[in-house]
Amino acid sequence: MKKIHSILFFLLLFIMAGVFIYNENFSEDAVKERIINQEGYIIKLQKESVPTEFFIKPEWISFTSEEPQTIDQVVFKDDQTNVVLMEVWNRENDIYFSFGSEYKLDRQSGDLLVNYIISPDGFSSTSGMNDVLLFDVNHNEIPHGQWGTGPAEQFGFGVNPEQYDAIKEGFFVQYYLFNKYSYKKD
Repeated sequence: MKKIHSILFFLLLFIMAGVFIYNENFSEDAVKERIINQEGYIIKLQKESVPTEFFIKPEWISFTSEEPQTIDQVVFKDDQTNVVLMEVWNRENDIYFSFGSEYKLDRQSGDLLVNYIISPDGFSSTSGMNDVLLFDVNHNEIPHGQWGTGPAEQFGFGVNPEQYDAIKEGFFVQYYLFNKYSYKKD
């Protein structure tokens, strides 16, 4: 019986070590981190300020609940990058929309979108109010309230109460902060 416990213990330890090694070296996040940190990869900026446009469906907009609503819907796809509406939160003074990016990266080469500039010295970002534009279903511009980027590829913006009628049928988002990089294994 003691021998079986020892075997099970070492088997469990082996499985845990395997999961740790996989997560640190082969997961999507690990591959992305090695690419953007240029560890074993050569990256090249293909295009700055890639225009992205997507539609926020009315059923995703939280007009009544004051708790954050998890949405997790892909709203934009580009090569190996998906932009995901993660959460919508009615904060009383606005409705805040939070987005992130998911990657399906080829380990050898490909393209990815990030909302910062990658340089040998690190990362930087520049942004202005015109980098995020909102439009109603008739393509009339809607002013947005608070907005921001980070951490990583996340971004978000708020829509103030006086604009709720303009977004009730859904709305379009134009986002100009993504930069497209190509990468290949060094």
